[in-house]
Amino acid sequence: MNVKDFKQISQFIGKFVNQSNTRHLSWMQQFGSRLQTEITDQLGAQVPALLASAITQYQDAAAHEDDCYLIISKSDLTPQIAEIDAERDTKYVGMKSMADALSRIGTAEQQQAATQLIDICAHYKVDISERYDDETTKMSQLLQELQTETWTARIESLGLTDTVTDLVSLNQQMKHLIELRNNDLAQVTPQAMLQARAASDEAYALVVTIINALAVADWADGSSHYDQAIARINQDQDYYVKNVFAQGKGGSSTGQSDSGSGSGSEDSGSEDSGSGDSGSGDSSSSSSSSTASEGGESGGSGDSGDSGSGSGDSGSGDSGDSGSGDDGGDGFDKD
Repeated sequence: MNVKDFKQISQFIGKFVNQSNTRHLSWMQQFGSRLQTEITDQLGAQVPALLASAITQYQDAAAHEDDCYLIISKSDLTPQIAEIDAERDTKYVGMKSMADALSRIGTAEQQQAATQLIDICAHYKVDISERYDDETTKMSQLLQELQTETWTARIESLGLTDTVTDLVSLNQQMKHLIELRNNDLAQVTPQAMLQARAASDEAYALVVTIINALAVADWADGSSHYDQAIARINQDQDYYVKNVFAQGKGGSSTGQSDSGSGSGSEDSGSEDSGSGDSGSGDSSSSSSSSTASEGGESGGSGDSGDSGSGSGDSGSGDSGDSGSGDDGGDGFDKD
């Protein structure tokens, strides 16, 4: 017998604590679903009281996180913001496409102006996949320059005067709506979501610690009653790293929850990750779950840092960091 004989839930907490609220909650619900199907339902009365209690604590914490998420993601202004943003993005993409075309087939004057427009768009790095507030800020800087005397003639030569005027109007509307929504969100307890995430992370680390310990204690004849659950959870982790946390740009940076960030897709439902056997996982169907930014490779085992044998990028159970790494994952990331 050696330490590699024991099945353990891989270290993972370091890969989701800094995800957006949307993606963090999606993983919490997926993990909760696995606990229900692979532990509670499969083992039934064989589940030790210690683990049953930890699972209940986890379910309560995840439910509270879900409640907090609903509060911050259900602004009445969200549909209007999404609509204005979509129109703005269409105009901006159209302007760049026109510039690209004229840089190749336009008159000499148009080719020069189009190339300059392409260059200045690249300089301001406007990205329509970014959060609403980030895109709006960069768009404002770009449009301010395009309205200067130097640029007015260039824009006119490209036939884009009306497009720029429309972009200015739409961007101003976005600024106003984001400000109104921020005022609404300011009424939410400032640390509510961070505290809810921290509680979920702590409960998650506890459950993982207990499962990994029980898998060792229960081990006999090369297996334990927890091996299937552990295998499915590790498959889910791999799926989330490769297919959920790696998506889009929303929710990748650290910092407190940012009520100014935005997305038009906060209510898309939780990530349906398929069956555990295929490396994915069936997610729960809570109304506010959604997939969510970048991940790394799944670590070794021993999520709690003091159970099992695993290696990983950092010991888990570091719930003191949980929730602190959200870039504005208030459900408004543009994923």
